[in-house]
Amino acid sequence: MYILLLPMALAGYGDVRDGYPSWEERWTHLWTNAARVAPDEFLAEYREGGCSYDTDFSEDEKQPKDPLYIDYALTEVARLHSADMAENNCFQHESCDGTDTWTRIGNYYSESSNLGENIAYAGADGRYAVLQMWMCSHSGHRANIMNAGFNELGVGFASAGGYNFFTQDFSGGTLTDGSPPVRMAVDDHNGAFYADWADSKAPVTMDVVLDGKKVPMELIHGVKERGIWYAKPAVTDCAAWWISWEMADGTKGSFPEDGAYQVGCETDWVAKRPAGTNGGDGGTEDKEGLGEDGLTGDDIRLSSCSSVDGMALWGLVGVLGLRRRRA
Repeated sequence: MYILLLPMALAGYGDVRDGYPSWEERWTHLWTNAARVAPDEFLAEYREGGCSYDTDFSEDEKQPKDPLYIDYALTEVARLHSADMAENNCFQHESCDGTDTWTRIGNYYSESSNLGENIAYAGADGRYAVLQMWMCSHSGHRANIMNAGFNELGVGFASAGGYNFFTQDFSGGTLTDGSPPVRMAVDDHNGAFYADWADSKAPVTMDVVLDGKKVPMELIHGVKERGIWYAKPAVTDCAAWWISWEMADGTKGSFPEDGAYQVGCETDWVAKRPAGTNGGDGGTEDKEGLGEDGLTGDDIRLSSCSSVDGMALWGLVGVLGLRRRRA
């Protein structure tokens, strides 16, 4: 049974709050949003995952959806569940002590009863878990990711024994942090930066601000009004960064709103941006990437509390899914 914690400290949207979300959680969240905005642009990943966009996706799952916002309470309960599974050697939607899934989530989150959850463990990273595992599941994972009724997501990550444990908790909730057009951004720890965008109008400028210098981003997935943007500037030393955007009517903003992420540094986050580096954005540890090379069938698992009859198998990779909506 989890213990309900005190509310997180107030901060701007996208800021790291009491350690949530981590780099791994943002990385997984970004690629979840990429799958939503452009489900037809990852055909190679689907083939590697053992499914076909043309024959396995429903017509609704082929329709682009808006990217999901961060919900910090869902992020907290998702990470606690991943940590519970990693630390106690169990893999299930119920807590390892048997606490019901919806009781567990309800201890932290009460905005909506429209909920869904995906879990996975693998020797690979969150991009792989999203595009080759969950999006190739016939048991509800893809349906959760592509559900238009969900607008918020909390991703939880933990690692133990060489395996990474992932939890995605979805909701159709109340947007307590507003509705900014950039919902998630992350660097890949190899010099590339990604950010999503969703608004009725495209941005006039979309930049990554790297130690105060703006670097233009380009659209790589989806369309300008709803897509994934990318830049790969030269990064040699520890650098603070954030996303800056501006629209034709002069509206501008940043992600995160207040602090800055870091790349090539001992930590991934600073709550206050370095002096003199606002870059006109309107906003007030170098880690080694995880690869999927050399995996065996025992390196990947996905599961759910729905039913064993819902299992889909290819090779030695098992996939199950959970989806629940409550009126």
